[in-house]
Amino acid sequence: MYKANFSKIALSIAVAIAITACGESTSSSQGAGFNDTSNEVTQPSTGSDFDEAQLVANLVDNVISKTFELFQNKAQSQQQAISEYCHLEQQSVQSSSEQAIAALGQAQSAWLDTMASWQQAEMMQVGPLVTNNGELKSRIYSWPSISRCGIDQDVVYHQDNMINQDASRPYDITARTATRRGMFALQHVLFNQQFDHHCSVTNDALANWNSRTIHERKIARCEFAVTAATDVINSSAELLDKWQGDNGFAMQLKTAGQAGSQFDSPHVALNHISDALFYLTEVVKDKKIAEPIGIFPNSCGTSACPEDVESLDAKSSLANIKANIIAFEAVLLGQLEDQEALIGFDDYLTDEQATDTLERMLTGIAASKAAIAAIETDLGTALINNEEQVRDIHTQVKTITDELKNDFINELALELPKTSAGDND
Repeated sequence: MYKANFSKIALSIAVAIAITACGESTSSSQGAGFNDTSNEVTQPSTGSDFDEAQLVANLVDNVISKTFELFQNKAQSQQQAISEYCHLEQQSVQSSSEQAIAALGQAQSAWLDTMASWQQAEMMQVGPLVTNNGELKSRIYSWPSISRCGIDQDVVYHQDNMINQDASRPYDITARTATRRGMFALQHVLFNQQFDHHCSVTNDALANWNSRTIHERKIARCEFAVTAATDVINSSAELLDKWQGDNGFAMQLKTAGQAGSQFDSPHVALNHISDALFYLTEVVKDKKIAEPIGIFPNSCGTSACPEDVESLDAKSSLANIKANIIAFEAVLLGQLEDQEALIGFDDYLTDEQATDTLERMLTGIAASKAAIAAIETDLGTALINNEEQVRDIHTQVKTITDELKNDFINELALELPKTSAGDND
């Protein structure tokens, strides 16, 4: 397999990378149609004898399934850590105890671990994560759609056990919109140090919020966090339920071409998986990097805008991007970081005599990781103090996505996702 040559490729980064950033396009965005498999069209075969069904099965069993399972495990640990923190916060008198402060740190660490696992799952948006325009995905993590005001309101609604002081509307997090729940909501209540509400207009429920003590507001936030963390576990369980089993989406992929599968052939199933890789260009490159830099318009116009980074409160934006790249590499190589060599897209490219394409992608992956590692601060601070370092990440990620959108797709006779068609940035 080609995987054995990866270390040599990584050592030649400086020589191998000659691709520089070119003009960007705003035509790609995640939303309706992203990775949508409705009205699936049977796609052409490459004409080779490569076992696409074996590749699909390995990606399903050893990469995607294990990533989804890891996320559920991390979500369970997160809920336990948050519950312990909240219990200690509630037991404190007037201000947080030393034990509660330490427990908050542990809850924050658990959130970071859970988010890292979710960021890998984000690169694997297939089946239940894209059904109904990604409704389940958004419930778990709604970014870039966010509402700090909405979360602040739900903290109070949760404590009052009613919506906006209306006793006929008892609080139920499962009935709330995605922007008021999930991993972003947890980040807000665990990390944000602005304890005043973030609403420009105050409703009745929030009328006295800013006059409460910080300790009282911490308790309200942590109580909401316990419920929100449980909701994340439930969503992760729903993901696994729809993914696993004889009737799960994983089996639909693995039985492609057989009676009962929605996929006409293993090639079509493989194309559904390859569509997920375009998260690297449509979200990571464009929204997580290009927009905060100002390559695309942002909240600051067209200049660097630290407040537009993905993880403003937890300052995990760079870690998120790194996790996305690690997951991209896992799908490309057909193996997670702790696994021995397994069949992946790299083997398919090699079989198609497309090793040059593979080398450029692997080199871009290694260079992107190195560019991230070179930044010693969080992403927002780096945008202020050393914008060129952030631009270097964008350049290296673009090296990968250029190959993805062109040679990778062409060599394997795959089709671009709907949202990437015509995007020639």
